[in-house]
Amino acid sequence: MPTKTVDHAEIAKRFQEFTDVFKGKLYQRQKSALELHLLDFLATLSPSKDVSSCTSDITKFLISKDKSGKTVLHSQSCSKVDCNCPTSLVARSVDSLLGKLRAIFNNLGRLHNSNPVVHTRVREYLKFVREERAGKAIVPSQAVPLFFVTFSKLISFLRRSIEASAHLPVVNKYILVRDATFFVVDFFTGDRGSDLGRLLASQVFRLKDRKGFLLTKTFRGDTSCPSDLEPVKRNEVCHVSWIEYYLSVCQLLSIELAGGYLFRTTDRRKVVSSRPFLGCAVNNRLRKHLTEAKIDCGETHHSFRRGLSNTLNMMGCSPDEISRYVGWRNGDMVNHYTKMSTVAGSSPYHQATPLEFRMP
Repeated sequence: MPTKTVDHAEIAKRFQEFTDVFKGKLYQRQKSALELHLLDFLATLSPSKDVSSCTSDITKFLISKDKSGKTVLHSQSCSKVDCNCPTSLVARSVDSLLGKLRAIFNNLGRLHNSNPVVHTRVREYLKFVREERAGKAIVPSQAVPLFFVTFSKLISFLRRSIEASAHLPVVNKYILVRDATFFVVDFFTGDRGSDLGRLLASQVFRLKDRKGFLLTKTFRGDTSCPSDLEPVKRNEVCHVSWIEYYLSVCQLLSIELAGGYLFRTTDRRKVVSSRPFLGCAVNNRLRKHLTEAKIDCGETHHSFRRGLSNTLNMMGCSPDEISRYVGWRNGDMVNHYTKMSTVAGSSPYHQATPLEFRMP
């Protein structure tokens, strides 16, 4: 019988597609980043170690990650008012890190008892974290609201950066326009950054009068609701104008949006990828722009949602109206997001500027 020809080129192509999709998954990207952080940490030990020699050093690595926590662990003597108590990771975050670390060492061949994550000291540390957090008051730190004054300065800074980007590579121009458009849409819709980042280009439609857009916002529980975006009076921060500009730039740069996400990340080859723009990528870009514009007050990508709810509250919108607009099931979340600190009689409300919102 004649031997069948094996198309190795086609096999290699299909294998590369599988590898790209696998590596592009959120969990895999998080695990890869964590592995790099672990390697850097082990190299700082004295004597330095690597993934093949570390044991209970995993506990020290977990302690080093505590500084990235967003909750405040108060001491018993703390008044909980304008305190300097350290931030910390909650037990479930530590447990999540351990799960990723366990998978990392399994992939490296350190299985069962040779996996340092199953070391007795590591299990004792997780137990210690749970007991410590249960015995002390933990107050989640809310995101700093992003009010219109700061938001307007941010977009003005990005606009100037775009105007001065003639000498930059094409992908850098795309990044600036994408960032500005994403931030403007996020500010006015109040959508969760993760949902906006996963918005498909096919879910965005022009209104019949060609003066706005219709997009689908996804709420918790996979509930969808159409949201219309119509022009606002301040054209420099108008979400409609920025979306139109973003679409024209994508067309000019031959970036095919059809069939994929509206907002994309870029890969290491400095080209626009097919992956969604969300999570740490959004936060890192926001922090970078705020710092360079010298207007950084600790805002994160969660600040858009809280800033919008506070702005609508100051405009006199009821909790039910705000819930409907932002996508919460009831007014409880409105009360949570609009609860502000009154330490030393200060209030950030003076930053707010009335805007023209259209309530559904």
